[in-house]
Amino acid sequence: MVPKPTLGTDVNRCIVTDVDLRISLKKLEVLSLVVQLGGVGRAAEHLFVSQPVVTAHIRSVEERLGTKLFYREGHTMHLTEAGTVVLAWAEDVLTRSRELDRALTGMVDGTQGTVSLGASMSVGCYMLPPILSAFKKTNPKVDLRLSISDTEHAISDSLSGELDFAVVVHDDRNAFPGMEVEDAGEDEIVLIGSPASDHPASISLDDLADLKFVDAPQGIVRRAFVDRYLRELGVADRDVVLELGHPEAMKRAAREGVGLAFLFRRAVASELAKGSLVEIEVEGADLVFPIFVIYRKGKTISPLHRNLLAAIEASLSSSPDLTVT
Repeated sequence: MVPKPTLGTDVNRCIVTDVDLRISLKKLEVLSLVVQLGGVGRAAEHLFVSQPVVTAHIRSVEERLGTKLFYREGHTMHLTEAGTVVLAWAEDVLTRSRELDRALTGMVDGTQGTVSLGASMSVGCYMLPPILSAFKKTNPKVDLRLSISDTEHAISDSLSGELDFAVVVHDDRNAFPGMEVEDAGEDEIVLIGSPASDHPASISLDDLADLKFVDAPQGIVRRAFVDRYLRELGVADRDVVLELGHPEAMKRAAREGVGLAFLFRRAVASELAKGSLVEIEVEGADLVFPIFVIYRKGKTISPLHRNLLAAIEASLSSSPDLTVT
């Protein structure tokens, strides 16, 4: 008989002498949810089951692996040392399972299946919709799912397998550890304002200190790009009078004359063409940033994925369409 593993005086440490890996993906998902949501009760609510059901799943995994995964301090559950190792393994299995499910459907000729992709705000709201719409028209059997979030969430969801890949704007291609990075194109950040304002068509960097701005909150990637780049050009500070979390809100505030705004050209192309916003050239500023496609290293890229990536990269490598729509 194989001896049972024993726990030492430190509840975080244990010796696993044998394991039984016949564990369902459902049980691994429950384990991941308990840790992610912070307890059995919250996991049960999320899954619409009773707490004993969740507890039974956890105990089943512990019995299969022959080790305790959690210990309690008061009302709080913590992972044991073995639990931390098991969680990392479980999340890797779940990641690869999600990817396998989508990849298998697109392996034949790339004309059908599901693609889950993510994008940072401006990319997802303004750049990808026409590309995905055109791709859907020529590939009607493909199920496309676009998730729009900040860059950090797009990265983490790609690493976890929730997304097949993500399309983001960033100034550093080395900022994606554990990811494959492909160049997809570039976009320019331009200064825009109300056509009713009396701002000249061109201003100097020194003039920026005397102007009012509408911008994204601190911590948003595009805001960080602009602030860092302007500091390098000697513009230490700007008078940001209103912070708004979405480009559409920023455009509206700029149209109403609240302040000027730095936005990606593709996000304001339609308004510039129509004349509802005007561009103000900033002499000596060249705010062009690359667009990257990122996905987890080791991920299988199916023919369907590659077809969509080719369409995205072909479109984003060209200049934005400035025609009135």
